[in-house]
Amino acid sequence: MTIKSAGGEDEGTAEVDPDDAGVSGYGTLTGRVTFDGTPPNLTPLVNQGDAGVKDSSVCSIEAVPDESLEIDPATKGIGNVVIYLAKPPKYINPDLASAETDVEPAVFDQKGCKFFPHILPVRVDLDQPLVVKSDDGIAHNTHTYPQRNSQFNQAVKANDRDGIPIKYSRAESEPLRVTCDYHSWMKAYHFPIDHPYFAITKPDGTFTIEGLPAGKHEFKVWQERGGLIDRKLEVTINPDETTTIDPAKTTYSPDKFKL
Repeated sequence: MTIKSAGGEDEGTAEVDPDDAGVSGYGTLTGRVTFDGTPPNLTPLVNQGDAGVKDSSVCSIEAVPDESLEIDPATKGIGNVVIYLAKPPKYINPDLASAETDVEPAVFDQKGCKFFPHILPVRVDLDQPLVVKSDDGIAHNTHTYPQRNSQFNQAVKANDRDGIPIKYSRAESEPLRVTCDYHSWMKAYHFPIDHPYFAITKPDGTFTIEGLPAGKHEFKVWQERGGLIDRKLEVTINPDETTTIDPAKTTYSPDKFKL
């Protein structure tokens, strides 16, 4: 495998360009995104029992954490980082390119005046449906801020388990912000994307992307506070192999996150 961050030097030789006349096979990419330094202590957005917040009988039953930078104390891995190809490669693993049956809807939920999940991918190439639900006994509002799609701004009634559909028809260049206009601290992200080559890091910072065509690829690395913290993370995938990125290539300093 060859790895090169923006401005870095190659550590090997690329084997195959996945946009050449063919592809020699597919492989898997794994890695961990980590924080270089002492993790900051982020104060909760809403404190437990705070009677001064709107709809406090629901919204402050439990504290609402600040999820803008989630760092695992044991590994310094960063959760909710998105690693993705900016555009689909010419050759996509057939097992990932289409669905033989209806695609399961993406579900965007809310509970305790908090969105779930914090970052939600949506496969527009598979025409994946998206529904917004609520498990709170109060009304909410879902307001999206896309660049390439139509904006959605609609109230969600209390305990709506049927859901309201949102339609994304185009891929976005990076995750888009979603807020609740009724509860100003509520924020999450949707990521409409038109291929399967992306991952959202787990709480310990690890990720896996399967079925990548063999050859060199340039990934983008996005994090909520820092935006595109790496615009050109180059990796080379060998067929039928699992490639693990050198942790030094995906370790980022505090200044990347505007601390």
